[in-house]
Amino acid sequence: MSQTVSYWVNDTERRRELPDANEPVVPGICWGDHWNLFTPAYWVSQLWMSDLDGKAHSPYRAQGSLAEELVFCLLGGYGITAELAMAAFKACRDADLIANLNASTENWVEVLRRPLEVGGRNIHYRYPNQKAIYLADAMKCVRNKQIDPQGGRALRDSLLRVRGVGPKTAGWVARNYLDADDVAILDIHIVRAGVLCDLFTPEQKVERQYFEMEAQYINLCHAMNVRPAVLDCLIWDQMRTVGRLALDAIKHKFGQDDPVSSNAPRPQQMPLPLAH
Repeated sequence: MSQTVSYWVNDTERRRELPDANEPVVPGICWGDHWNLFTPAYWVSQLWMSDLDGKAHSPYRAQGSLAEELVFCLLGGYGITAELAMAAFKACRDADLIANLNASTENWVEVLRRPLEVGGRNIHYRYPNQKAIYLADAMKCVRNKQIDPQGGRALRDSLLRVRGVGPKTAGWVARNYLDADDVAILDIHIVRAGVLCDLFTPEQKVERQYFEMEAQYINLCHAMNVRPAVLDCLIWDQMRTVGRLALDAIKHKFGQDDPVSSNAPRPQQMPLPLAH
C-alpha cells in the first residue's frame, strides 16, 4: 500500500508515491497522511509541491564570504528583526569592517552605535557593545584561520570557538555558507515541527541536548530521502507562517500551551546582498 500525491508545478501535473500512512519512516514515527498537517508525509509532499527537491542548493545558500555570513548571523538574534540586522550588516560592510577583518572592538562599537534607517525610521541597534566584542573576536578568528571551512560539521565545530556563537548560530552559518546537510539549525520552528511529528519529546531541550536532537533530525531527513538543509528552510517558512495554528496543534496534542517556548527563535532569514 502507498499514498499518491497529485500536484501541479507550473503547468505540469505530477503524481508521486509515498509509503502508506501507517508505515514507519523511522522507529516510532509513521509517515502519516500527506494531507494531514505536520506529518512526515506532509513535509515531503510540501517539498515536492514547492519544487525544492529539484533545486541544486537550499533557498538560503550564502551569496557572500564566510566573514559576511558570520557577521550577519551574529548581528541577528532574539529580539532583533531581520530588517534591523540587515541594516546593521550593511553599515558594517560599508565601513569596510568585514572586508578588512577588523578585530578592533572599538571600531565595531562606533558603527553599531550609529542610528540605522529601517522602514523610513532611525533605529538604534540593540546591545552594540556586547555584539562588538563578538564581532571583533569573530574577525580575529577568521583572520588567524582558526575556522575550518572544509565541511559543514567541521565549520560548525570550529565556529563554536568564537565568542557569542552557540550551536544554532554555528549551524546557521555552516548551512548557509556551505549548503551543508550534516548540521541542523534547531530553532523554535524546527523543534515545534519535530514535537508535532513525535521526532522530539516536549522534555527535550536544545539548551542541553542540541547535538542529540540534531542527529535525530538528520536521521529522519535521510529516512525521508530529503536534504536536511532544504527541509529546514521549508519547515521554518511554513511554521512561521501558520503561527498560532502550530501552537494550537501542540496544545491539542499535549494539553498545554507551548512546551518548547523556552527556545529563542532565530531572526527572519534573508539572503545577504552581493558585495559591491
